[in-house]
Amino acid sequence: MIFLDNASTTKAYEECLDIAKKYLFEQYYNPSAPYGKAIEVSKDIRSAKLKILRLLGGDGKIIFTASGTESDNLALLGTRKINGSRIIISQAEHPAVYNTAMELKQKGFDVVAVKTNNVGRVSISEFEKVMTKDTNLVSIMHVNNETGAINDIKTLCNVAKGINPNVIFHSDGIQAVGKTKVSLRTLGVDLYSFSGHKFHAPKGIGALYIKKGINLNPIIFGGGQEDNLRSATENVPAIMSLAFALEKTINNLDTNLAYANEFRQMITKSLNDDCVKIISDDNSIPFILSMALKYVRGEVMLHSLEKYGIMIGTGSACSNQKQSKRIPQLMQLSPEYHNGIIRVSFNSFNKKDDIEYFIKQLKLEYNTLIKYVRG
Repeated sequence: MIFLDNASTTKAYEECLDIAKKYLFEQYYNPSAPYGKAIEVSKDIRSAKLKILRLLGGDGKIIFTASGTESDNLALLGTRKINGSRIIISQAEHPAVYNTAMELKQKGFDVVAVKTNNVGRVSISEFEKVMTKDTNLVSIMHVNNETGAINDIKTLCNVAKGINPNVIFHSDGIQAVGKTKVSLRTLGVDLYSFSGHKFHAPKGIGALYIKKGINLNPIIFGGGQEDNLRSATENVPAIMSLAFALEKTINNLDTNLAYANEFRQMITKSLNDDCVKIISDDNSIPFILSMALKYVRGEVMLHSLEKYGIMIGTGSACSNQKQSKRIPQLMQLSPEYHNGIIRVSFNSFNKKDDIEYFIKQLKLEYNTLIKYVRG
């Protein structure tokens, strides 16, 4: 099986199984309990948070959640905002941010989606046009999940705080962490979301970075865990696995970047022609490559390649069920490419042979499928 949909999820590191076993069968105690064994587990969680802050270069705290989506929701809904004030997102945000912002719009907030280019990157000049002194919250993704386009979060944050020093700046870093170097101090963000299963940790564990001095209100209520911001008994096996996976992935980032760049170049040199249009540009992370097939539906190609054991994506796995047209429309494709968008995404488990086989089979299937389209 050749898995080329790593932007949707990743295979967990084998070491995560040993970590999970340890905290499921040995140190399985509730971190909130008062006895010694439980206190040791609570200390392990605190150590995991400090490791994450060190790896991501942050000054503040880490709050563990059940997913990147929950982290985004906590950032947007938990932020203290003046009723009716402006909230800025981008047109290309992941549904976890976009749909949450639309919910806030229904509640009377002035939600503005700043324009992006065809790969989902926010223009600094367009951002300056919509950023106002009464803007309370900005949420701009660090890396676009469809195209891999990198937003200049540092500059956007500086612009926002230059206009309103009190604005809260959140960035969805779910596709950035583990795929590009992240320094939260350098970015200057107040809030930053990420998710473990994007960098070889288990599913069901996410986190939100909260800069020192930033206050949030909880959106889940209960026993007051996670500094009273995310009540629920902590998912210790997943938390400890996330901290391990993040460290291993970051330590191997330079090597993984080299492989991803090689894979990307192989595909763009072999497939970038009139029949296959490359969407992702050169200023994108190499781990995500978006392209569009001429006259052939992306979903049809997905299933055609699946019979060869090749798995690709057609965009965000979180929105496929809704058949969202928002992102394809932003890509400004000519009509013959509209329904042909596919996404391939790599990680450290992929090999050069995998990419060569993918290229070969995609060409073969395209030449077969196009005959049916043309009759």
